[in-house]
Formats: sequence, C-alpha cells, structure tokens
Amino acid sequence: MIQLPEEFDSIFRYIVVVSQRAEQLINGAKVRTESRYAKPTLKARDDVDGKAVDWRVLTQEELDAHREAMVEQFRAEVSAVTEPESSGPIPDVLPTGDAAPVAEGGDEERDDELARLQRLLGMTGQVAKVVEETEDSDEAKDPDAVKGEAPVEPDPEDKKKKG
Repeated sequence: MIQLPEEFDSIFRYIVVVSQRAEQLINGAKVRTESRYAKPTLKARDDVDGKAVDWRVLTQEELDAHREAMVEQFRAEVSAVTEPESSGPIPDVLPTGDAAPVAEGGDEERDDELARLQRLLGMTGQVAKVVEETEDSDEAKDPDAVKGEAPVEPDPEDKKKKG
C-alpha cells in the first residue's frame, strides 16, 4: 500500500500530481531525483515523494484563464486547418427542433458544410464506405453465406488428384 505523503490531502490529488509529472517525463523532462525504476510513472512517483516537484491547487480565476487559453489555442489550430470563414450564416448541420431554418443556400450549402466538418474531423470517405459495404454485402446476395467469408468454389485440379 502506498503511504500518502503529508503534503497531500487526498490520494486522488497525489495521483493527479504524479501522473502529470509522468507526462512531463515522457515529453522529455529530466528526472529530479535518483530512481531505480525505468518506467516514467515510477520515476515520477519518486520525484513527487522526494519533494522535488512543486505543485499547488489553482484558484478558480487561474483555472478559468487556463481553460480560456486552451480554447483560444484550439480555435487558432482549427482556423489554420479549415477554409476561410464565409460572411454568410453557418447552416445548421445537425438540426434540432428549435433550430432556425437556413436561408437561401438550401441543401447544397448544408452538404458543403457537412463535408467540411467531416474533413475537419477526419471522417471523409468513412460514411460512403459504410453505405457501400451495407449495400454490396454478400449477405444481401447470399443469405446462407458465412459472415466475413467469400463462397469457395471447388478446385477442379483437386478432383483430378483425388480421383
């Protein structure tokens, strides 16, 4: 059983600090204490137990600022990947009951936005493949076929060898 260091108020906070230190070690940080272990998680535990890692609980303001910085970074990455924004309204890709209808653009504009979102999420081609696979599956043609296996035709040369 792990003996909880006195500066930690709960085992959960201890685990969070050790896991974040392990992530730093995996990303190239140097070990601050001597450790007989090779795994970064155990090296991180030795660093935390040896009081070589400074940590503190963030205030709500610091936490909000950190989250806002992460959101801004994500927005910058997304805007660098996507096409330039249009000046028109963004169509409702996944409509809900209270969504406003899209003006002028119609289905073509909605399809373009859906395709853009699928490219952004790395989903291009997957929907089409699934539809093609279900339409062209062997199960639809031969209900007696075993799933995942193609029907096997007997080889005429095998008959000659046996007979």
